[in-house]
Amino acid sequence: MKKFLALIIAVAAVLSYTAIAASYSTEATITPLPDKGQYQVEVRVSCLVSRDGKVVDKLIAQPRIVSGLGCPASFYQGLQPTNPDYWKQDNVSVDVSWPYPSESGVAYCTVIVKQGDEVVSKSKLQLQITGKGRVPLILSAQNVDPKSVRVAEEKSNVYVLLEFGGKTEEEARTAAVENLGNQVQIRDAAGQVVKGGFISGTYKEIGLALQYKSKDEARRVASILEGAPAR
Repeated sequence: MKKFLALIIAVAAVLSYTAIAASYSTEATITPLPDKGQYQVEVRVSCLVSRDGKVVDKLIAQPRIVSGLGCPASFYQGLQPTNPDYWKQDNVSVDVSWPYPSESGVAYCTVIVKQGDEVVSKSKLQLQITGKGRVPLILSAQNVDPKSVRVAEEKSNVYVLLEFGGKTEEEARTAAVENLGNQVQIRDAAGQVVKGGFISGTYKEIGLALQYKSKDEARRVASILEGAPAR
């Protein structure tokens, strides 16, 4: 069953500029999307302002954030400090996160409204998530497509990219999503565990990205998954 979590927070603050009193209201909804390995956050920040004797609801920001499970994300809306009007305008920052699939951790959503650098409203949702836990995923040349295996570098990170073998596209996509953030055990042709690793992401939505500390280590893992004999 898909979990759904919603939070509505109302925070009042009085602003002195232009003699207008404002009450800020923050609504945040976090929805895990386990079938996609993602979570979605929808936030609405508004304020009630008095204008010409009437109370008016003014929308400040309405961000929508989609990120991978286990991957924190941030959002900012507003002027940069170098803008001369920065100190007169509201700016909104949002920080969110949700644990990796089936793992325990803290889900949170923090929304901060500032006028310039002055905090006028702060709302935070935090929830402890208890997962069922996972065992390391076992990979070998028998359940990986050897032709898909390659080593890639991105900035200071080194990855082994691979696609599953012997699975339908739907089965491969499910396995990739369910193992985000999981540990992996690499077995050689003799069935011995010779290497470990960390699954940091998906590859082409139906494969995995294994993260390693060095190119030599990644090349060794790639060689094993390509069917090379153990050394």
